[in-house]
Amino acid sequence: MRSLPLAGKPFHDALTALVFRVCEGHDVRATVDAEGRLENLPEFVAGSMLLIVQEAVHNALKHARPMRIEVQVRAGVDDGPLVVQVADDGVGFHVGSQPGPREGHFGIQGMRERAERLGGRLDVRNRPGGGTIVEVHVQRRDYDAELDAPAAG
Repeated sequence: MRSLPLAGKPFHDALTALVFRVCEGHDVRATVDAEGRLENLPEFVAGSMLLIVQEAVHNALKHARPMRIEVQVRAGVDDGPLVVQVADDGVGFHVGSQPGPREGHFGIQGMRERAERLGGRLDVRNRPGGGTIVEVHVQRRDYDAELDAPAAG
């Protein structure tokens, strides 16, 4: 599982560009709001979070027919938690009833695995007919140095 490169952009700018690019051509109003310290976010954490958001927004557009998608980021200080929430006002669904890997659908499982790889968790909440909220909580640990280190052995 790779992360999405930031291409030299700050996380908030990369996130905003990603959300608007994914929503391009859809009749949906997208917003991106952030609070807290997002500078110095480790590249692996930032790139993985971008991929999770990309999948959540793509799923909303593909399945929910939303009029509005809101992405919110809350960052703790220093090594505190990073929380990203993608909320839509689409048709919603019953969690657990969606197709999964057996049917060739890996979206929610992939987002969950990315979050867990970062020592975090993914929550999916919804109300049928009232939209869906995908929320991911991760620690902003610096994985980049570990990933760049040569393998022992």
